[in-house]
Amino acid sequence: MNRPKIHDLVGKRFVNGGRDAIKGFDCWGLVMEVFRRYGITIPDFTIDAFSYQDIDKVTNYQMMSKQWKEVKRPFYDNGVPLVVLMRMHPKYIAHVGAYIGNDKIIHTMKATGVIISRASSLRNRIVGYYRYVDSNKHS
Repeated sequence: MNRPKIHDLVGKRFVNGGRDAIKGFDCWGLVMEVFRRYGITIPDFTIDAFSYQDIDKVTNYQMMSKQWKEVKRPFYDNGVPLVVLMRMHPKYIAHVGAYIGNDKIIHTMKATGVIISRASSLRNRIVGYYRYVDSNKHS
């Protein structure tokens, strides 16, 4: 699979609940868009981007479901991105991004909008990497 274009997302603004490039993205909306560009539809969640307890609860529940499989080390498996869970709050998983290979994570925050960061620079915040395995498409 060829890598789809995603660098055009860099600089898009952060919008709580955002799900498109024109209005802006929250972190899950951006992850959904990255996966969509790879031809993968992942579930949507309507959660306030600043409700850290709710984000933590939903991400933990979802990542334990059969739709997701934890991978121990980040890798770019057959051109499929990974969801990256991050602890930006001391108690909760409150941020997600998409691992896109070569030590890079695309994510968005209120202060920066969409950026690409080195996974190695975020390693102290990263809780885990997950591959989407809904149906047999990517298992």
